[in-house]
Amino acid sequence: MPKVGNYVQRDYHSRFRSQRKSTWSDYNKSWSQRRAASAEKMQQLRNVAASFTTISTDASLATTSFVMQNTGSSTSYASPTAVMSRISKYV
Repeated sequence: MPKVGNYVQRDYHSRFRSQRKSTWSDYNKSWSQRRAASAEKMQQLRNVAASFTTISTDASLATTSFVMQNTGSSTSYASPTAVMSRISKYV
């Protein structure tokens, strides 16, 4: 190891460099793994979104059926059509 002044010159780059050279196939493998992980996360998000949609739709239908069952002679609405027109349903 050559010495300059009081300091020993060390080749840190070759010391810590990986002994194995990276190839294009390594690059492609790592990116395919990242794409697969991303696709799995997106599928999980789609499943959660579908669950929320189903819950929202079921709650809306339950509210509608409750209102329809409780329409009778004591209600202020004239008909079931009038009741349905006052229910806002977003799907």
